[in-house]
Amino acid sequence: MTTNQEFENVWKKFMVLCHAKLWEKSKQCRLTAAAAEMSVKDAAFVWFDQYEACGQWLKNLEQKQPQAVGKIKDILENISLEEAPEKRSFPDLGVLGVAAGGAAAGIGVGAFVLHLGTVGKLISAVAPAAALYPAMKSYQKSDKERAQMETISEYLAQMDLLKDQISTILEQNRAASF
Repeated sequence: MTTNQEFENVWKKFMVLCHAKLWEKSKQCRLTAAAAEMSVKDAAFVWFDQYEACGQWLKNLEQKQPQAVGKIKDILENISLEEAPEKRSFPDLGVLGVAAGGAAAGIGVGAFVLHLGTVGKLISAVAPAAALYPAMKSYQKSDKERAQMETISEYLAQMDLLKDQISTILEQNRAASF
């Protein structure tokens, strides 16, 4: 296996860890560039731990290409991410608005079409609102998770630039060694 293939394998493991750290952080707070950078830097410690696959690869590379390792470590120690555009999700007031709209529609149907009395009108208002609110809350939750995943993908795309830099360093050192 070539050095680049080995790097691709350990980079995939690192990216899985970064994804997990970013997802965990997005569950705790809004995922800003600073929070994402902190999570990714936390994950980057696997490159400096000789008992992790990434650390073992880097240690083995040091024996083959010591000048490349210094540059790679510098890249991994100085990770910086730019702010990803915030993805909007369905607002809380939207959920309440849809439920209130369902209640209004129910009252309208109850009053004008079915000619219901006061209790019938109340029931015809509460029933649609009670049905719509949980459905809209579920939609809001999935929309929020989608927005979080898009933000995480934006930060992971920035990590691909680091991968390209490291691959370039490996290629240059491989070419120089021939």
